[in-house]
Amino acid sequence: MKYKIFLLSCLIIYALSLKAQQERISKILYANAYKTAINCNEKLDIRKIASFKVDAITYLYSRTLTQIIDTTKIFSNKYVLNLNTQLDSMAYYMNEYVNLFTKVYTHAENSKKKKQLLRTFRNASINHSLYNDSDKTLVLVYFNSEDELTPFSLDTNWIEAFEEVKKKITEDH
Repeated sequence: MKYKIFLLSCLIIYALSLKAQQERISKILYANAYKTAINCNEKLDIRKIASFKVDAITYLYSRTLTQIIDTTKIFSNKYVLNLNTQLDSMAYYMNEYVNLFTKVYTHAENSKKKKQLLRTFRNASINHSLYNDSDKTLVLVYFNSEDELTPFSLDTNWIEAFEEVKKKITEDH
């Protein structure tokens, strides 16, 4: 499992190094989610999930940008590239996380299993903070909402959270 994630991460990094030929992964995921979120012909649930993805990627962008524009430090091009690679990786795994949640949640046999899955995914998102952001009102806006289809923290290390839920889902089967 970790080998697959490592290999996938290497592929993402390689893809990013071809910047003249390809767009950034986070930008593509953002554009697709935004297009879905504003599409009035889509079901409301699909649009709500896409809205979460837009907000999560926007949060990742803003935190990355905050680090890049820090005028108290001088960053090398390699450091900036690493921040952008992290942004793309987090956006990719957030998308995978939400898609996995949607898939297993909709296929759950009963309400007890759905509650268990919801708890597993919520806990993984809150237990793997990426930035330790003190603005809890912002980062927990979806987490604390009763009617959200994606009740996850925006401040999440999506790679670690994804690994945790994949492991727990595999153990449960």
